[in-house]
Parts: sequence; C-alpha cells; structure tokens
Amino acid sequence: MADKGLINFIKHKVLGVKPVITKTTEVRPDQRGAGAQLFSFLKNWYYEELKDARDRISKYDKFEFLDKNLAEATTGLNVYADNIVSGARGGEENYKLAIDEALPNRKEIEEKIQIMERRTKIKDQVWEIARNLTRDGDFWGEIVYFQDEDKNTGILKLKKLPIRQIYADIDEYGSFKDSDKPYVQKSEIYSQSAGIAFDDWRIIHFKIGSDIYGVDNSIFANASQRIGRQLLWTDDSMVLARLSRAWMRYAFFVDTSGVMPSEKFEYVSRWKNQMKQAEVINRTTGRIDYENPPPMPDEDIFIPVEKDSRQDVKQLVGDMNIGNITDVEYFQAKFFMAINLPKVYGGVEEGVRAKATIGQIDVQFARQVRRRQNAIKPGLREFYEKFFILNGIDPESFKWSIVFPPLATLDEMLKWQMEKIKAEIAEILVVKIGAVNIDYVLEVILEMNQEQIKRFGTITPGTKSEKDIELTPEMEIKIKKDPYLRQMLNDLRDLVSWKMSHEEDLVGKAEVGINREKNLNDLD
Repeated sequence: MADKGLINFIKHKVLGVKPVITKTTEVRPDQRGAGAQLFSFLKNWYYEELKDARDRISKYDKFEFLDKNLAEATTGLNVYADNIVSGARGGEENYKLAIDEALPNRKEIEEKIQIMERRTKIKDQVWEIARNLTRDGDFWGEIVYFQDEDKNTGILKLKKLPIRQIYADIDEYGSFKDSDKPYVQKSEIYSQSAGIAFDDWRIIHFKIGSDIYGVDNSIFANASQRIGRQLLWTDDSMVLARLSRAWMRYAFFVDTSGVMPSEKFEYVSRWKNQMKQAEVINRTTGRIDYENPPPMPDEDIFIPVEKDSRQDVKQLVGDMNIGNITDVEYFQAKFFMAINLPKVYGGVEEGVRAKATIGQIDVQFARQVRRRQNAIKPGLREFYEKFFILNGIDPESFKWSIVFPPLATLDEMLKWQMEKIKAEIAEILVVKIGAVNIDYVLEVILEMNQEQIKRFGTITPGTKSEKDIELTPEMEIKIKKDPYLRQMLNDLRDLVSWKMSHEEDLVGKAEVGINREKNLNDLD
C-alpha cells in the first residue's frame, strides 16, 4: 500500500490538489524554560491553596492549621477567649449565675449549684468553649450523668466531643429527622456505619448564628482565612531570604599569572583548601574526612584574576533590603483588620494603650465579643436547666440569668464616643465643642429618660449654661442626617445598651458564690 504522504505530495505537485493535513498524535514538548514552568506550577498551586474550603470538615482543618502555625491567629483566639470569659485583663474572672433574691430556698439552691460547678469544672471549661467557638464556630459537648447509691441523678461533667465526627441528622429541607436524637457521631459522613445517635438531653451544641452549623461565622471565615495563609507564606519567605541572602562573604582575587588557563581553577581550588579546609564526619566510619562539602551561603568566594590584575580581598555585603519587612507588616495589619482585633491587643503596636488609640476597631471588637458571649449563653443555660430539673427545681418558676462580665474598657469607650459625637455635632453646627450639652445627646439623640440617665452612671449629664445654644428642629434634622454621625450614634447606642443590660440582668438577683457581707467586711 502506497504511503499516504507520498500520494498527497504527488497530488499537490502534479495535479495541483491541496494536501490534506492531519493532526499529529505526538505530544508536543513544553517549549517554555524551566523557570517559566516552575512559575506556572507555583501560580496554579497558589490559587488552588487560596480557594476557600467548601465542605465543613475542610474548613475546620484550615482553621486549625492557622491556629497551630500562625502566631497572630493563636494570639487573636486567646485574646477573644479572655475577653469573652473575663471581660478583659483586669476584669472579672468568669461568668456568674444570678438567681432571684426573693427565692425562699435560695441558700440551699446556691449551695447545690456551687457543688455542681466544682464537680464539673464548668467554669474552667468555658474558656476552652469560647476559644473553640471563636475558631470553629461550633462546639459540641456531651453531658455525662451519674447516679449515687440513693439513686439521685446528677451531672458529672461536660465532655468535649470531636468536632469532625458530629453531624446534624437532617433531611433535604434542613430539618432534624428526629428531634429527640438530633445529632449523630461517626468517623466519616459517608460511612456505612449508622454511628451513635445522641439523645437531645445528652448533647449541647454551642454555635454562632442561626444555621445548622456555625462554621461560616468563625473569625477565620472568608477574608481572614485567605489573608492568614498569605501572611504565613510571606513570613516563611522572609526567613528563607535571611538564610540565603543575609550572609556577608569575602571575595578573594587570586593572582594566577603564569598558570595555564585550563589549570587556573584547579590552582585556585588548591589555594582555597590550604586556607580553609572543612572537616566532614564520615557517617560510615565515624572518622573525620577533610573534604570539600557543598558550598554554604556563608562560604567565601575565590576568583582567579589575570596578569597585571591586582590581587585583593573584598567584602561582599548581604542583601541591604533584608531588614525591610513592609510586606509582612502589610499582611499582618490586614489579618488583624479581618478578625476585628485591634493591633495593640495582639502586642504588635508600639507604645502604651492610651485614650487616643481607641478607635472604631475597638467598638467592632466589642461587638464580636458580645456576639460570642450571646452564643455561649444558650448552651450554658441549657446545661443549668438540666441541673435544675435533676434536682427537682422548675427552671421556669423563678428568675435567673447567666451574666458575663462587660469589657473592662467599656467605660473608656463610652467617654471617648461621647466626646467624638460632641465634636461632630459642633462641627456640623460650626460652633465650639462646649456649646453642645451632653443632655441633648442623651435625651434627644439617644431618647433616654431621666431614670435611665441616672442609672447609666458612666457619664454625668452636664448642666446647661448661658453659653449653651438652643437647637432648632432644622438643626436636629441636619444633625441626624449626617452619615458619619449616624454611625457614631449607632456605636454609642450599642455601648450604652451593653452596660445597661448588664446592670438589668443583676436587678433583684443574687450572684451565686458571692458573699456580699463578707466582701463589704473585707473592704473595711
């Protein structure tokens, strides 16, 4: 059979028929250089790594990776947990359970609560719950019960469950298939094993948000997860640059006059070995061998020079820009901004914290802390409800609440926010700051009554003077329409509501474990 290529050639040359070109099956080699291929590989790897994890378990893995490998992430989680549980450095130690002061058998109930808290160590565990909840958005705990010789049942402890093995047993519409057994524990979601189904009274799910899982409300979700990995890689590249580019070397220019060109480098090598001979331990024999090991970053350089060239030794300084870490600081600042943590809280801000350093980020951080306190409360309330029921006490028959300590800087933030609002109103009205009375902000803008102002206590209402101006309705409309002032007023409303709600939670209630008379005597 004639070759098809030859037939096509004859047709083209003799008959003038255009040849049929078939596609080759041979794989074309990559014409790019090794550097371009490496760059393409690293680029594809980089974007694949930066993709957000889609399934819940992968998100937990990435959050844990940041916690274990990035110091800023670890510090951020610790700061969040400290402020959630203790308010802040110098604040109260932990949350408190406050029960109705008028309860007839209050002393007896308080004693039982204290015994249970010491046995279960729930107050010691709440810091870990706060930290894991902030990192993962979820925390599952199993209530372990016990029964004594008199067949009295109580709570032994709250056992932490592996977060990657707990699944909500829900249908296609997102509803629990069996409300009495809402959660299942199994090693893998697609495992053939049915797993362990938990009764509703045995398990507590701490979560952030209203979804089935709170993983998407972790502080590492969205942007902070991406920026955290970028910061980690940038930090590693900085270390590698110092290991390879920061060394100072010496360049020895060796006179090789009269030496054959082919022998110059051999001559320089012998000259080098005479000056510095490395000792290498032979792993097989255990003896010291005098060899030339692979060159190290700090090893000196020897260069042959031609006739009439001056033999010399020069100092080769390392990379002069090695101390420039602006890129690391850039990603660090973005990471703290993404998790709403003031840099000064992370210990990377120079100087001592002062009133002038308090800014909008502090209010955002306070909101995040408050949000996570509110996420822990339902789980703790469920825990104490089960305790009351086991002791024959109806938790709905009396008033009780779980009270977390407020942020230690709350009063400072309130004063700072009030001064900002006064200055902004004065700027809108083009008058001096002193012309705006605090009564106006509290009564007109925040719409607080006199009783609330008296209980507020942090900022004493000012006394009107002759210099204070009377604001017309037109001025009030102009003030309320300002977008920047409206944002500050929202911040102030939140700060005021947090402080007042903390006080209201304690009205008419006694804090369990607090001996007020003893504390007053200690003050004397």
